Parts: sequence; structure tokens; C-alpha cells
Amino acid sequence: MGGRVWNIEVIRSDEGIIFTTGWSEFFAHHSLNFGYFVVFEYRGNSTFFTSILDHSGCEVHMDAPIASSSSSQPLPSFQITMSARSFCHRCIYVPGTFARTHLPRFVNEVQIHDAAGRVWQIGLDRRGNGIVRRIARGWAAFYSTKNISPGDTCVFELINSDIPAFNIDPYGQINKASQWARPKGDM
Repeated sequence: MGGRVWNIEVIRSDEGIIFTTGWSEFFAHHSLNFGYFVVFEYRGNSTFFTSILDHSGCEVHMDAPIASSSSSQPLPSFQITMSARSFCHRCIYVPGTFARTHLPRFVNEVQIHDAAGRVWQIGLDRRGNGIVRRIARGWAAFYSTKNISPGDTCVFELINSDIPAFNIDPYGQINKASQWARPKGDM
């Protein structure tokens, strides 16, 4: 998966390698918080590929370019690769940058629209400042009904930010209802 290139200077010290110039911008852009885990994969020539895992162990991707069926402009979206830990905790964390940029503060619920036209009311947990932290109450019923499993990638496409509503595609193909409805064994 391609992404943005970040130039980050490093220095060696007695403690090891320390990120300097450029790290704070990378950190802020990805809304890294205590408990997040950044995996660095060395690609040679001082180049690394990074993966970011949230508190629940889900891989977080910011603003995936998913085209909307009603517009040629992409709608704000993010995607998360489900982990076994997210199933244990029965919730998923919303990337902080996405929540601050696209979701209203002090909202208690979000609507999730599936490809069959069903609307799910899902409870949200917030930080003290009102910013959405995670999708929680009702999420387990949704992923269970939709046969979402660890390793599946869910795309969350924001279709209304006033009363937060998402189209969610658990297979990375929004608006392809035939794939949405198939049982896992037929995929």
C-alpha cells in the first residue's frame, strides 16, 4: 500500500537511535497516543515502511481514498484491519485525526449503514474533551452478524458528519452488495 513519504532525521546516542526533525509532525498526523504501536519495516537505503496499530491491535489507515457512489469526490474515510484483540475488547478505536477533523464532539452514537440497507445504532466512547475515541456498544453484534473476522479490513466511509453515519464495507469494496452478502466460506 503506497502512502505519504515522511523525512525524519535520526541521531545515534548511547540509548540507541532517536527520531528528531520530522517525528513530531508524523506523530501528530497519525494521532499517535500512549498504547499505539508503530512497526518499522526496513526497505533499504534508509527507507522504512510503517504500520500503525491502535489500542485494540487493529492496523489503522488514515483517509483511504474510497470513491462515493453519489459523487466523484472521495468521502472522508478510514480503514482498520481487525485483530483478535479487537474482538476480545468488542470495540474499535477511531483514528484521532479523523475524529477531530470529521466528527462532532460530544456525540453518543453513530449510524452504520450496511449494503442491505439496514441501519445499526452503535454507541461511542469519548475522551474527556468530547472527541470520539472508539466505536463500542453494539459493535460486537454488527461484526458477528456480518461475519467479520480477525484479518478482515473494514472501510468506514463517512456519509453524514452532522449526525455521524458511515457506510461500512468489511471487504474493502463499498457498493458491491453481492460480495457484502456472501457468507465467508464463499469468498
